[in-house]
Amino acid sequence: MILMLVAVPAGADPAPGDVLDRAAEMDGGGGRAFDAPWGRAPVEPSVTGDETFQGGFTCRPSESAAGAGPIVCQSRINPVLPAFLFGLEWYLDPETGERVVTGISIRREGQAEPFQVIAGLEARTVPEIGNGGFEIIDMDFDGYLDMRLIAEGTAGPNMLYRNWLWLADGDRFVESVLLDEIVTPEFDPETREIVSRWRSSAAEGGVDVYAWDEGAPVMIHREIDRFEGPSRCTRTYFDRIDDEMRETGSGSCS
Repeated sequence: MILMLVAVPAGADPAPGDVLDRAAEMDGGGGRAFDAPWGRAPVEPSVTGDETFQGGFTCRPSESAAGAGPIVCQSRINPVLPAFLFGLEWYLDPETGERVVTGISIRREGQAEPFQVIAGLEARTVPEIGNGGFEIIDMDFDGYLDMRLIAEGTAGPNMLYRNWLWLADGDRFVESVLLDEIVTPEFDPETREIVSRWRSSAAEGGVDVYAWDEGAPVMIHREIDRFEGPSRCTRTYFDRIDDEMRETGSGSCS
């Protein structure tokens, strides 16, 4: 990820086009390299076009959490595609102190105009979270990196995201509302599964496991821990059988 903040007067929003202008300065306008990466560094694929492609993204850390201006990130989401530049527009909410991402502009390296603009966002994070909670990872295990943005925190450790999958046929990112509903998802490329660890209250929490089925994440396993005092906990197991989740066992929490 590259984090570049453009100074503007206090309280002012970035002017339209600032994101693209600053991004243009970094590649097409002078060939400036994305040095001093912060976050995940790019990883070259072992086989071009293979689904084992891990990729990555780079950024430059914010100079000031209270500053203003675009966050600009770079990633090659697949070896067969040019590098993309992601410009995140944001402001600092003076009442809550949160960083609020309002839009994302996406363009190909070397081009001045975006091929996609996502507007109308109101994604909130504390300023200490890097890049406004923006990440680029392969969420559907198809060999193309996708993008997500922290939408908001919920009760306890739960975290909600806005998720966009790269649609190769459409040459653009498309939001996945089904992924948006999954709390704190972790993506395992080895098992090709999504793991969600959640807590509904101090007395109940659990783990859900999803697999992709015809382009949609489908729950295939669930474990629920229920606490009945400081030393007693019961774990109940559920599995997908005949297209529905059924209780398959229970025991003490390990």
